Amino acid sequence: MSSQIEMTRLSDAEVQEMLARAVRLYAERVEEQGALAAFPAGAAVTATEVMVTVTAMLKAVNLQVFELGMWQAWSGRS
Repeated sequence: MSSQIEMTRLSDAEVQEMLARAVRLYAERVEEQGALAAFPAGAAVTATEVMVTVTAMLKAVNLQVFELGMWQAWSGRS
């Protein structure tokens, strides 16, 4: 079954909830154990897909790219 077909079966609210859960779980795991790759090897996530998602996430929490860069510099995370 293609991912395009799977996506059409989920409501917008379901996709949003899945993303929110994934973000919380990922952040928790990184805090617990340190660095963790964002995607498994071979996930084939495109740069465009990442940029679209990250842009929406930054907008949702009212952050600018500049603020992300400053946080990365101050926290030592990049």
